[in-house]
Amino acid sequence: MRSNRILSPTLAGALLLALGTGIGTCPIDARAAGRLETVRFTVQPNTLVTTLVEVALQQKFFEQAGVDAKTVTVAHGPAAVTALASGSVDIATNAPEVFLALAGKGQSVKLIAGQTKQLGVLVARPGLQLPAQFPASVQALKGKKIGVTALSSATQYLAITMMTAAGLAANDASFVAVGTGATQALVNGVIDAGFVTGPQVVVSQSLGAKVIVDLRTTENCPAQLGICGIGQVGMWAMGDWIIKNPDAVGKVRKAIARADVFLHDPANAETARKMMYAHVPADSTDKLKNEYADYALTVLSAAFARKDLEAWIGIDHKAGVIAAPMPVADVYAQGTPENFEDVRSLTR
Repeated sequence: MRSNRILSPTLAGALLLALGTGIGTCPIDARAAGRLETVRFTVQPNTLVTTLVEVALQQKFFEQAGVDAKTVTVAHGPAAVTALASGSVDIATNAPEVFLALAGKGQSVKLIAGQTKQLGVLVARPGLQLPAQFPASVQALKGKKIGVTALSSATQYLAITMMTAAGLAANDASFVAVGTGATQALVNGVIDAGFVTGPQVVVSQSLGAKVIVDLRTTENCPAQLGICGIGQVGMWAMGDWIIKNPDAVGKVRKAIARADVFLHDPANAETARKMMYAHVPADSTDKLKNEYADYALTVLSAAFARKDLEAWIGIDHKAGVIAAPMPVADVYAQGTPENFEDVRSLTR
């Protein structure tokens, strides 16, 4: 039954005192009481590279975990690692190559959580005829132009890895930095092939680009490459920051784990798919939107297995990213979730 009584001055004062002293549990009260730890992150919005970070922000999982998340937008992996090495951010997110290159120069940098599994696809421009099977398909790219997000980026290193496995040298093709414009560069014939990720995968295919090598699953990927369907994009921090901020690391892992569980909870399926739809052009067909959402939700993961990082160390050594193999413990932080059960346990 509803009451219209006005609170007495004494009771009203007590309630105000309670709110003012932080008894309230909402994120605003936590911020006012100074309980949130500021952590700065790189983001690459709507690319799948930092989707779990973006979801943790949207759903206020960072605030609930006790983190005041600040973001710095970067264009690609080299920019992310530069931001981390310069101290502009505390945590940077991208593929292992750029961070292992930093570790290979003697810097202490470690993986603290996952973000996505392998999400790269090498595609040919519309109309370019290539052999259907690897390695002949990649060998046919000799003398061609290959688009990558940036020179010395993970996309270039992965293209080199595929070329090497096919018996080509890195200089057998020329690399063109196209940023996020790989789809346009392919359609306009500026490049002959491109290494695409995220929404570019389905958009480029919808415009006639043909898949050469699909690294996303073991079913469609040449076994000799050894990096198909495994963890790829992860969250990295400098070693000294991890040591000085163990509580912040734990809170970040909790927020990212909650984002992962949220997206994969059947109860949130409609919401999760709408979040993925926002990554592709608004005028895209329903078929393209749904294909992208299907793909995106299978690769997003806060887990990154130690064995997957070991595989990247071997691949990156062969590709010349690092001069010598390094112990995985040097670049894999203790407590990093290795599988979905580890991720789920972080949310409890």
